[in-house]
Amino acid sequence: MIKAFLICLSLLCTDGCAAKGVKEMSDKETVKIMCASDLHYLSEELYDPASAIFAKVLEKNDGKLIEGGTAILQALKEKALEEKPDVLLLAGDITFNGEMISLKEIASVLKEIEEGGVPVLVTTGNHDIYYSSCMTYFGDLPQMTEDISDAEYAEVLGAFGYEEALKRDAKTLSYVYELNDHLWFLVLDANSLTSRGSIPTETLSWMDEVLSESEEKGITVIAMSHQNVLIQSEMMYMGYVLDNHTAVENILRDHGVNLVISGHSHLQHTAESDGLTDICCESLSVYPLQYGLIDYNTGTHEFTHKLAALGILEQESFDRFEETVLRMVSAEAEKASDDEAIQKEMEEFAVQINAAYFSGNHEKIRSLMNENGRTLWETYGSDSFWSLYIRNIFSEVD
Repeated sequence: MIKAFLICLSLLCTDGCAAKGVKEMSDKETVKIMCASDLHYLSEELYDPASAIFAKVLEKNDGKLIEGGTAILQALKEKALEEKPDVLLLAGDITFNGEMISLKEIASVLKEIEEGGVPVLVTTGNHDIYYSSCMTYFGDLPQMTEDISDAEYAEVLGAFGYEEALKRDAKTLSYVYELNDHLWFLVLDANSLTSRGSIPTETLSWMDEVLSESEEKGITVIAMSHQNVLIQSEMMYMGYVLDNHTAVENILRDHGVNLVISGHSHLQHTAESDGLTDICCESLSVYPLQYGLIDYNTGTHEFTHKLAALGILEQESFDRFEETVLRMVSAEAEKASDDEAIQKEMEEFAVQINAAYFSGNHEKIRSLMNENGRTLWETYGSDSFWSLYIRNIFSEVD
């Protein structure tokens, strides 16, 4: 009877652990991490794709395939269950503009991922909590809809880090998650009402205490935040990097942390500084709809990083990206030359180089180095922003 009872207890524990996405991996040194950011999911209950106001939203869009949100979220789930990582990290801005309905629908899908055996960890994004443009889009005008407080965010997404946390910060929604005996995740929140875009002083002290403990115990720590810890682009970092990024960077480095996962910039890019690497994940809602896979060895602290695409809506997402770039670049091309053929070639080159840059495709960038479009920007638009921007892109891969 005792033996039978123990077997039943074991089965119950196994089922319960699987439901929460927890794995038996105490002795596992190399951990497979799947990471994504900036899903910007908008519930289909909150907009009419044929409405005049939604058309205006698309006109001001920065390349996000908003109306593909449901398919993208489902594809993320399918890829997570297919990849079977040891953990899935979502680095904030998972809602479009902080809509409660959107958040609850996301939570439902994340629950399915965890039920499939993959733990999910989330953090806040600047669009997720108390966002001023939390709207519905029907007819000619937007209407306010229910937004999300910090407490509600942690409640709705409680199963994805907050309720399972080893430690939680008293000031923000920052927390520590113990994946196994070798590895903690330090998940940082820089989006509270009192400290938008920065880590509060109290939380910095909490970080220092947490990391001192991890060092004493010989535990590896990987950090995640929405805003970048390291500057990803010299031309586009204001508002994207943490306001007090130097203080955060120093604390992480002082305690031997060598990897941060971030988002926010919608730019697939990796920055390095004195042994600290910040992998910035591109927006999952922007072409080419991709996520990252990291193999991290907790013994050596070495890691590899590769990119993979969801494999859906490729043309639709590229078309949206192209529309966005053309809207930004056409005026400069027209100013540079009166020749429409030259304008068109300059515009097409801008689309190609920007798509390669934002998707982190350095091989494609190198293939564009000797293209005529680059020469045209140097010849006709040498003093323009886009010419300077293009030069900066090439300088990063030279």
